[in-house]
Amino acid sequence: MNYELLIITGEDSGDLYGGNLAREIKKLSPDIKISGVGGKYMRSAGVDMFCDVFDISVVGFWEVIEKLGLIRRLYKQVVERLDSGNVKGVVLIDYPGFNLKIAEAAKERGIPVFYYISPQVWAWRKGRVKTIKRYVDKMMVILPFEKEFYQKEGVEVEFVGHPLFEVINPALNKEGICKELGIDSKQLILGILPGSRKKEIAYILPEILKASSLIKEKYPSVQFLLPLSQSIEEDYLKNFITSEYSHINVVKGKNYDVMKVSDLLITKSGTSTLEAAIIGTPMIIVYKSSFFSYYLAKALVNVTYAGLPNLLAGKEVVPELLQYNMNAKNIAEKAIYFLEKKDRLKQMKEELKNIRYSLGEQGASKRTAEIIVNFIKTGQKLN
Repeated sequence: MNYELLIITGEDSGDLYGGNLAREIKKLSPDIKISGVGGKYMRSAGVDMFCDVFDISVVGFWEVIEKLGLIRRLYKQVVERLDSGNVKGVVLIDYPGFNLKIAEAAKERGIPVFYYISPQVWAWRKGRVKTIKRYVDKMMVILPFEKEFYQKEGVEVEFVGHPLFEVINPALNKEGICKELGIDSKQLILGILPGSRKKEIAYILPEILKASSLIKEKYPSVQFLLPLSQSIEEDYLKNFITSEYSHINVVKGKNYDVMKVSDLLITKSGTSTLEAAIIGTPMIIVYKSSFFSYYLAKALVNVTYAGLPNLLAGKEVVPELLQYNMNAKNIAEKAIYFLEKKDRLKQMKEELKNIRYSLGEQGASKRTAEIIVNFIKTGQKLN
């Protein structure tokens, strides 16, 4: 019997997780053909791509309107695949606005639906849980509190651990990295992660750069590292990193290397905060978006913290500077405070260790693949 599986995501991180999942599925069952929506990681894993994630990735509420036409065309394309009769299962990775529509379409055609990397329904739009319960056969969640959340709602759910453990090596050697990057391991190092999208960078980076100058006044020998996202052209950064910010060292990629060697990170809220927590690097979380997107989010989102480490800890382990509080003065003051208070920096590191332990063990992709392959081929759910 021929099996075809669709894997669909709309984000760069989802592409990475989807690629690792596809490899594990192929190991368990080489006869399964995998196609879908993703990017380079899924493509390198042998997934037959019919849309690139770069074309549909958006940030904010207002910005999604710009790509509505493309998203609608993609929806029709996916539905045509579902109507072919060849698809035996659909794996959805985050991207709920689009993926829950696909879940409905698949379920209507009797195709099993798996959701890997849960939408943040515990934070906003909790009503989507009803949609998930109706159309999703199995949720595979990566944050420990999500399992209890879905169980209370009567949704079939499994905590599989976090897939970041498969891509992060927390044992990287600091001395070796510093030598490779041409920086002094004995001097202070601050990492800057302003985001992987142009609009994020435009909102966030200018204030961080101003803060870097203030920090450098206090610590003249401090070294700044900014890992350039692969989705951002180097020329684009030149719009922001002018001659007055010549102290900023831009390196291509190497996010994890920068996280490992940094004494402190200034990072955009999002997956990077959890990556830093796993590596164990203290950080300051920052975020700013358009006026419309921020206030709409504030009205709709029902969580105490923006940063995942704080949500997992249930308290503010990592300081957060959001929207109007995210300015050069506040960033610099917060950074200098932690650089001066070594005991507070050490305390944050200890609390980040606890967060790392709460995320389970390595092997999320393999466990998820086993659930999916078993379900497709036998029709039996794994408990």
